[in-house]
Amino acid sequence: MKINNYEQDNEDIPIKLADNIDTNSIDIISQKKPKKRYFTKKNIIFFFVIFIIFIMIYLADNNRTIEELNNKIEILESKIEQLDKEVIKKKINIAFVNQHLYGNGIARLITILTELLVKTGKYNVYIINEIETQLDFRYYKKVKREIQKKDEQIIRDFDEANDIQIYIINNDVSNIVDLYQSLGKKVIGIFHGVYLSCVFTSDPLIYRAWYLFSKFDSFIHIVPDDYWIYNKFGFKNTIFIPNLYTFDYTKTPSSQLTYKNVLIVGRVDDVIKGGKYGILAMSEILKEIPDAQLTIVSPNHPQSLIDLVKKLKIENNTKWIGFTNNISEFYLNASVLLVTSVSESFPMVLNEGKAYGLPIVSFDIDYSPCFQKGVITVEMFNYNLMAKEAIKLLNNYEYRRKIGNEAKLSLDMYNNNETLNMWDKLFTSLINGTDDYRKYQKEVEEKYYNENLAKSHIEKHYKYGQQFNEHYRCHTFENFTQLDYINTIEDCIQQNKTN
Repeated sequence: MKINNYEQDNEDIPIKLADNIDTNSIDIISQKKPKKRYFTKKNIIFFFVIFIIFIMIYLADNNRTIEELNNKIEILESKIEQLDKEVIKKKINIAFVNQHLYGNGIARLITILTELLVKTGKYNVYIINEIETQLDFRYYKKVKREIQKKDEQIIRDFDEANDIQIYIINNDVSNIVDLYQSLGKKVIGIFHGVYLSCVFTSDPLIYRAWYLFSKFDSFIHIVPDDYWIYNKFGFKNTIFIPNLYTFDYTKTPSSQLTYKNVLIVGRVDDVIKGGKYGILAMSEILKEIPDAQLTIVSPNHPQSLIDLVKKLKIENNTKWIGFTNNISEFYLNASVLLVTSVSESFPMVLNEGKAYGLPIVSFDIDYSPCFQKGVITVEMFNYNLMAKEAIKLLNNYEYRRKIGNEAKLSLDMYNNNETLNMWDKLFTSLINGTDDYRKYQKEVEEKYYNENLAKSHIEKHYKYGQQFNEHYRCHTFENFTQLDYINTIEDCIQQNKTN
């Protein structure tokens, strides 16, 4: 319903006032009450001043807090520095003494052992060498090296400056032991060979020095058979600690074994290492496999062996490689490793080859536990048999893969952490002046040592030695295992000459 035109147009409808309403009162009502103003200039200034005062108080409190924190940090840093000094003081300072770090298993072992000892955080480790060359094995950056002559005053000055607590001497029974002990130091000796080495060489003089083994605070043998014979001799300081492994076999890649490459690694320049047997074996291999290759990686290339290669007319199949810090590439490119030694203790080369999954052919050196697993062994000195076993491997991929896997898995017989623990127990025992290590050695014996087995190994290798070296044919195994035997070596040699 339409009311009027105004409503329709959405405009306000005018209201008629009653006659009795006072228009003046309406004017008063209609006047709006003025709004109160808060943001006056005066108020803004007031609030700004209050804000500034608050900020100043806040910053003052913060500065006090920061200053207090800085003071606390300085105190903590001081305490940490003091603790670091105390830790350094508690570390055992040890030094490994060897002529050099060049090209042999002893040097290789020292670089590995010193690195692992430093990484335990318990030791400050030094290497003392007489000689330094550009071809030395690399050593860990936190190991300190000293090139030092065997001069009494130099040794005394070095010891005073570094407070060495334990010296570890490798294959050295000279009077340097007396000098270190006169300084009040503990001295450990390591013999990296085996007792039977004397029957494979014509030089008896160094073996008479075995008497001096008793002078050391502890003397380490790296094969359990020697541990047996020195206990038989009555040495109370002799202990057994195996070598460490160069490579962790669980992380080391295996050779593909796809090439007809035969490998020899290590010294080939002396009688005991038997380099000539490897070359003679290779000559026989080439008669069956003409495209086979021999690689010899050695720090020394003896002229006698180079001449033998020429005489056998196998120069085109023989490659000579000098010392290298990158041995891995040669293991990875090989299919068979020959170990030609006639006497060994704990060869690093053997276990390196195993880590790369190489099948290994060697002479029958079960005197060392390393040769008792994962290795094809042949009769001592019989390079023809060595060649036949290598030919079988080179002609049958599945066979060499099988033997290579067996060799690799055999490395679980020792464990680097366990070996490191043996060293740690020994060091701690010597420093504390206790016989704790002797108790621990009993546990080691139960795992690695068998007296009857040791005796049979030694007896067999003594017979090999008699075949090899005529100087010792006048002696029996029984008197060989008496210390008096060492005194009569010269008599034995003279008797052979007379006969």
